[in-house]
Amino acid sequence: MLIVRFIIIVNLILNLYSYNDPVIYNNENITLNNRTQQIHTLEVDLEEPGVSITNALSFSKIYGFEKTSIMVKDNDGAIAGVNGMFYTMYGHHIGLMVKDKKIVSKANNYTPVVAFLESGETFIGDMNTEMKIKKKDDNNSIIVSTMNDGANEETWVLYSDIYGNSTRITRKSINYVIDNNRVIDKLVTSEPVDIPRNGYVLSRVTEDTDKYDLLEINEVVEIETTYTPYIGPVQEAFQSGGWLVKDSINVAKDYEPLMGNTRIPNPRTILGVTKDNRLILKVIDGRQPDYSYGVTGKICGDLMLKEGCINAVYLDGGASSTMVYEGKVVNSPSNKEERKVAHSILVKYETNIINRIFSKIKNFARNIMK
Repeated sequence: MLIVRFIIIVNLILNLYSYNDPVIYNNENITLNNRTQQIHTLEVDLEEPGVSITNALSFSKIYGFEKTSIMVKDNDGAIAGVNGMFYTMYGHHIGLMVKDKKIVSKANNYTPVVAFLESGETFIGDMNTEMKIKKKDDNNSIIVSTMNDGANEETWVLYSDIYGNSTRITRKSINYVIDNNRVIDKLVTSEPVDIPRNGYVLSRVTEDTDKYDLLEINEVVEIETTYTPYIGPVQEAFQSGGWLVKDSINVAKDYEPLMGNTRIPNPRTILGVTKDNRLILKVIDGRQPDYSYGVTGKICGDLMLKEGCINAVYLDGGASSTMVYEGKVVNSPSNKEERKVAHSILVKYETNIINRIFSKIKNFARNIMK
């Protein structure tokens, strides 16, 4: 009996020693160029079962603002998160988004995309997206210019229910309501058109609606999305703010269209991936000289190279830079309080209770030994 108990204790100690939490938070107080910097890091093992990355939008819709900490709290399984994409003054994210395998908006062509694939791999790179509405058994197709965005004259826009309850278009337009890959209604109107739940509305603002009477009610259609380069089925994706590290080289520029001059030290939120598929998320506090000064783009690139990242990019920064871990904002936002944002990137960890217990005990032991 004593031998059995001894074996059980030894196995417990070995398991505690060998188990590594796949989501690790670390805070460093370092000096760079004679300036104090507070650097907050989340290291996420994307190879671990139960770990996933997901997009979060304010109130689960396009447009509007909400705190990252609320987005983490409101998403089951989320244990951490950072502020994410750049956005317009109305809270519409800028560029590509794929959420729960469904495309939400198309990519722009001037910043790299971050994509988490169904294969478990992570892609960071330049990408274009094309969307078509194809008729069944017909080579003709309708080219979609934008998705879930404001409607410009004489362009096709596709809306899904994540955009809201309606298209919000108040100009003369032709609209096709699509549900379960079938056209269920066709409307020529100057009023917003209701978007069916889990369905779509294809709209074109035009005075010449007869010219664009292209689909019939009950016609079967297919929404086809093409990613270039082809990277395989996409689980989640979003557009970044610009390159920091590309193929293990610091390529940070002195100027980025979404940020301006990156030589000015500022709070930063940055993301990278290592060769062994570890995701690195960093928030560097700034604009607080006695606490944390902030960093330039070049320094961001160096920090990510030090972590072993083969590719890394900017996310939104400045007063938006926020990191949440286990229910708390762990960094010090430059406005002294958490800013509401349009989009956040969440880390989910859904696993069995035994591993969570091992993780808590091991982290407790680490803190005792410090």
